[in-house]
Amino acid sequence: MLDPQGMKLCDIMRPGPSTIADSDSLGAALRAMQRDRVRYLPVLRAGELVGILSERDILAARGWLEPGADWWTIEVRNAMHAPPQTATPDDSVAETVARMASANIGALPVVERGILLGIVSMTDVLDAEVRTAVPPRPASLATAADAMTPMPFTIDPDALLVDAIASMVEHHVRHLPVTDSNRSLVGMLSERDVRTAIGDPVVYLEQASRSPAQHRVRDVMMKPAVSVAFDRPLVDIARLFADGQIEAVAVTDEAGALVGIISYVDALRVLAR
Repeated sequence: MLDPQGMKLCDIMRPGPSTIADSDSLGAALRAMQRDRVRYLPVLRAGELVGILSERDILAARGWLEPGADWWTIEVRNAMHAPPQTATPDDSVAETVARMASANIGALPVVERGILLGIVSMTDVLDAEVRTAVPPRPASLATAADAMTPMPFTIDPDALLVDAIASMVEHHVRHLPVTDSNRSLVGMLSERDVRTAIGDPVVYLEQASRSPAQHRVRDVMMKPAVSVAFDRPLVDIARLFADGQIEAVAVTDEAGALVGIISYVDALRVLAR
């Protein structure tokens, strides 16, 4: 169970987070995310928190634009989530992670008396869980099979990267296991891999619509993919996430065939029960 020592959000939050004004452009927001290596930006108006913007919000904004429209200049207020869900510094880690997992929230601004103090993400919570996993803390009996999403969306290694990006956006996923015709796992494609290889995926999609796309999934994917057996203890997998700085692992059966995928959010959902 999370929070064995009564930890509060003030113990794990990142103080003084990067922010963006609701009147700033999505281009400015994306540059700020890349500069500060963050995926979420609290949105302010006259110093007051009015929303939160994620990388996924920026990518999704392209979907409702007219062909040829310039997403780069769209104001943040048109893509952010508002009003934002927030937490206080005295909220317990255990209650917060259960709340984030049930609502599928990736990050929460931490606010006190209307003042933004920090931000806490699912990654921060998972790091705290692993740090406090010391004896005599009872080990969880949960396994990969208890937390995985079975039969996840997959992609062929020879598929065009532009098609893989479109699939990730359509299905609202950040990771695509890469499998061959026998459903054997050959790699893993993540948003991070895409950004490392081609930069901003939105710009890449726009360029690909005007010229033939050359990148294939096999050129960008992580190989070999990190995978775990379906009966591996979930506590071990949580440590794998924290230590390896990865966000998802594939789950395979005795024959090595893909049967599921586990993200750090999935692990937290089970550990928080």
